[in-house]
Amino acid sequence: MNSDRAGIRARAALDQWFVLVVVVLLALSAFGGWMTYSAYAAEPEPADQRTVEVWSTTGGYQHSATVQTPNPVFEVGEELTNQQLYYTRLMPELEGEFNYRYDGADGDVDVQTTLEQEVRSVDSDGNEYWSVTEPVAQERVEGLEPGDAQSIDFTVDVPGVANETDRIESSLGSTPGDIETVLVARVTVSGTIDGESVEHRDRYELLVEPDGDTYSVDGPMNERYAEERTETVDDDDVAAGFEPTDAAGGIVVLLTSLVALGVLTTKKYRGSLAPSQAELEAVQREHEREQFDDWITRGVLPDEVFTKPRVSVDSLEGLVDVAIDCDKRVIEEQTEDGPSYWIVDDGVLYVYEPVESVVEEVEGAEDDRDKFDDADETAGLDSSEAAVLGNAEEESVSQEDD
Repeated sequence: MNSDRAGIRARAALDQWFVLVVVVLLALSAFGGWMTYSAYAAEPEPADQRTVEVWSTTGGYQHSATVQTPNPVFEVGEELTNQQLYYTRLMPELEGEFNYRYDGADGDVDVQTTLEQEVRSVDSDGNEYWSVTEPVAQERVEGLEPGDAQSIDFTVDVPGVANETDRIESSLGSTPGDIETVLVARVTVSGTIDGESVEHRDRYELLVEPDGDTYSVDGPMNERYAEERTETVDDDDVAAGFEPTDAAGGIVVLLTSLVALGVLTTKKYRGSLAPSQAELEAVQREHEREQFDDWITRGVLPDEVFTKPRVSVDSLEGLVDVAIDCDKRVIEEQTEDGPSYWIVDDGVLYVYEPVESVVEEVEGAEDDRDKFDDADETAGLDSSEAAVLGNAEEESVSQEDD
């Protein structure tokens, strides 16, 4: 019952807003067609690419200085590690090691490392005017595995470096730029990593700057280099520029909107979209019935009750008002023609029968069907047969009149 009522109300709303609904359905069908076309006619998109790391190297310095001179702050033999500043008189020698390793899926490489002490003059832009190089250490490792490290120890005599710098500067006289001392590690890697031939060189510098009673140290500890390559991501849908979900969604929207538009237009043309007056009245009666349900009881009246005087009420609401005034229940009796509502009070029957309009409409519909049947029968005859049938009907009428 509720679903029938909702259907009637929906038909009434569709009939009232028919033009707007048609416009919306046309817009939806156009949108579905555009989605479908776009999915099939889209230009192929560039394949997605990503950058992956093939192998990497890591190099850097670890340094320390041991206290050699008695003093009130540090104990003799105490080691200071990876400091930015050391004291020249207390710890004149800088010791340390240079470490180098590489990482990759697999590899077989030879690593050649040369460690040199270099005194040079450079300006703020990095331009080098002169340099003096002294070998410190050299080592070659063959067949170094991924993750294995190569280490080279070194020692720098800081007062000796300062004296060497002063000697060079005195011999040159005025020199442009600033004089600095660096420990330079030159690394050459050759072999095969991840199935590819490799010939790679790295350079790492450790700056040592004497400054009277102190000297500073600055250099990389774990400087990393990564060898990368670009790979294409395999994706058939992306490569083709075709999106199956967009195509399916567009087809569904297109077909659904076109079917709905066709059904709606057909019903509007045939006049079956808008609910009939009888349907609207039936909805109204159902609503009233639910509204006054607390005052109504279903039952069957005995035949002798119908001999009492009868008062017809034109609405269920009016009958409920009478029941309230009389302090009686409304009896709903079901008949072949539909429900009827009764109140028995002091020998008087109050009745509301909502079936009359329905009966009249049904009778009108039957008359219309009879007319259509007669028209169909006449349409099935040729002109002479129709004329004979007409004359026969006229004679029959004349005889009845006589």
